[in-house]
Amino acid sequence: MAIKTNSLDAWKQTRNTLAQNLASTLEFLSTEPFSADPNSDFRKARAQRDRILEEIERLAVAGIQEIDDQIAAGDLVSRLNDLAKEADEEADRLREAAKTVDKITKAVDMAAGVVTKITKLARP
Repeated sequence: MAIKTNSLDAWKQTRNTLAQNLASTLEFLSTEPFSADPNSDFRKARAQRDRILEEIERLAVAGIQEIDDQIAAGDLVSRLNDLAKEADEEADRLREAAKTVDKITKAVDMAAGVVTKITKLARP
């Protein structure tokens, strides 16, 4: 028997973390003046916004995949839950702190790492 990846706590927490990171990034962008300079915080934050949307899409695709019950009950999922919790805590810190592009990037990096691991669950 197989289960849907999107029923895993790590999947749900990562989805919520990415949504929270997106909200923080959009909040940052709403106060940052427009700039055409590729090295500006505005452009870097827009790149992170796009990256978050791509990670949400990758996570959604992984959510419709099925994994074996043995994998779902194994140590890997427990470790994923721990990583998802760390990413969520980083997103919480970002939400509460003054937002900078570096802080946004760090939060997105952590969530993206969990997405990458989740997407590998259903692959041989």
